[in-house]
Amino acid sequence: MPKILIVGGGYAGFYTAWKLEKQLRKGEADVTMVDPLPYMTYQPFLPEVAAGSIEARHSVVAHRRHLKRTHVVTAKVTKIDHAGKVATITPPEGEPYEFAYDQIVVTAGAVSRTFPIPGIADNAIGLKTIEEAVAIRDRLMSNFDKAASLPAGPARDRLLSVVVVGGGFAGIEVFAELRSLASSLVGKYPQLTFDDTHFHLIEAMGRIMPEV
Repeated sequence: MPKILIVGGGYAGFYTAWKLEKQLRKGEADVTMVDPLPYMTYQPFLPEVAAGSIEARHSVVAHRRHLKRTHVVTAKVTKIDHAGKVATITPPEGEPYEFAYDQIVVTAGAVSRTFPIPGIADNAIGLKTIEEAVAIRDRLMSNFDKAASLPAGPARDRLLSVVVVGGGFAGIEVFAELRSLASSLVGKYPQLTFDDTHFHLIEAMGRIMPEV
């Protein structure tokens, strides 16, 4: 039976496996999908998750719940030898092993680009995973709690300042969602006002959202 290996279980990888299950006859091919996460994330929903507009669980789809005939492997593909049609799979526990395939589909997911900006990789939070979206929301809400106990000044200003780097679709949407969240939080803290919050959007190009 031909072996099909799908690298990545994000939007492209998940739907590739899902469509193959619908198109392939029983016994026609053996499909394996490898991804370090056990779920697919709807990335366009992440700004809403960051602002608490929707629940985090509503923006993910569990692989094993929806893929009935695909072998789901929660691990990383760390090497591909296409000449020999062998991939190296590295699980979170245990030793790496080789996996022979006949066809391979590479849909490895995107990661947040940090560019050559000193400090951004150590301090900034990306917006590619559900964990990052939840971390952004938690950071903003905890900063409000801290700021409410401080007098006006640089320390409080820093806690209530949000900087979004990138003026594309995701950057603009998360900027608007977080601005909305902060505006609603202000009403719950008598010590704080709208003017105490500071939002900054940084975009290297001459315009924002050039796609539209």
